[in-house]
Amino acid sequence: MMANFSHHRIAIPEPDDRKDEVQLIEAIAFWCECLQGKIALLRGLRMIAESLGADAAALTRLGREYGTTGRSIIIDRRVGAGQEKLSRSYAASVLGKYVNQPKPATIWYSSMIDGEGDPALSAFQRHRRFAETAVIPLTVEEKAVDFLELHFAERLDADKVAKLNMTLSTLCRTWSRRAPGLFTENILRSAQPAAFYEDGSVLLGITNPARLSRAEYRVCVLLSRGLSIKAIQSELAISASTLRTHLRNTYAKTGTKRQVELTVRLLTSRPAPQGRVAQSLR
Repeated sequence: MMANFSHHRIAIPEPDDRKDEVQLIEAIAFWCECLQGKIALLRGLRMIAESLGADAAALTRLGREYGTTGRSIIIDRRVGAGQEKLSRSYAASVLGKYVNQPKPATIWYSSMIDGEGDPALSAFQRHRRFAETAVIPLTVEEKAVDFLELHFAERLDADKVAKLNMTLSTLCRTWSRRAPGLFTENILRSAQPAAFYEDGSVLLGITNPARLSRAEYRVCVLLSRGLSIKAIQSELAISASTLRTHLRNTYAKTGTKRQVELTVRLLTSRPAPQGRVAQSLR
């Protein structure tokens, strides 16, 4: 008699390469959510770095007119005692004269630099015992170039290089379709992680450190809840000119210059106490 094994499946351990593939797919899915503004970009960068085995990573925007100047969002996963944390981009060090006009969706490696290269990059790698730095141009626009930069503690074997190549086009394609203003908003968020003042208080805290008027406070509360300008105007039943006046006064009091900067500071602050919010909206 032939035994029936149809209801007795044997569990087979998942190979490590399969686990790595699943981790990478999850990281890319998370990255896509970050690029739509649903999750902080810093978290997406961390997951991409982890899935690719990088110890540090940076998202950098370099101005094409100046090449070496720019702003970066940085994560550094493993910093030992007394070690220098990654605090700047080395994209220009790796790309050299091609930094202003690289081809998107290509990979540049520090190990392939002709000649001695940038002493600053060499010193940083030596200090951190990094064996490789990979730089990926994500987009090349009229005024700026965006880069993804990955630092590795070990030389990249064939499997890791294949992993990078497999991820390359997806990272670049999704970055080109990111939500408008995403990089700028996250730069402001990372530069000012919360709207704190010198006395340690929060912008919408009960002490009202910016000395906002009741009307200005209401506008800020609604902005922090994600309402648009038109929705705030309708909610408060005020004219467009009155709302502009409230915003202009709020910018001056909070040290911000425009709506997006104010909104980022509000969104990255701790929420105001519910009693105070209810009272201010009444």
